[in-house]
Amino acid sequence: MTIEVRPASVFDDVATMVGPKRPDANVCWCLSYRIPWKENQSLAGTARGDRVRQLCRQKPPPGVLAYDGDEVVGWAGVHPRADTTFATNRKIPHVDDLGVWSVWCLRVRPGHRGKGISHQLLEGAVAFARDNGAPRSRATRWTTRVRRST
Repeated sequence: MTIEVRPASVFDDVATMVGPKRPDANVCWCLSYRIPWKENQSLAGTARGDRVRQLCRQKPPPGVLAYDGDEVVGWAGVHPRADTTFATNRKIPHVDDLGVWSVWCLRVRPGHRGKGISHQLLEGAVAFARDNGAPRSRATRWTTRVRRST
């Protein structure tokens, strides 16, 4: 299996990874951190997909996609911090004025998990950021603990 990570400029492939089964459903579309809160709250139904379609046409697009041959198998949302809600979040301290980038979402399709695709996606996201002017890159490993009730 050879995984290739490419810019997320093909809307249909982005929709496969983050879109709903019903185009009018109100789901994240991975917009929560990418656009201002008020705009995000105002979008409903197909307007969310339309906004993602616009983002896919921008330079740089809203993230990267992982492909196994012609099949899209993964997504990573990545963009300059200044263009995300992280830039204005009061809980995330503003440390410097570097043009750093943020990765806020990694997804791998069922049936493709456990094959190292998320690692390749993160490496591809860092390369994408570097190719688009990120001054330096650093990935920090973090996990979320899941609590199970007994």
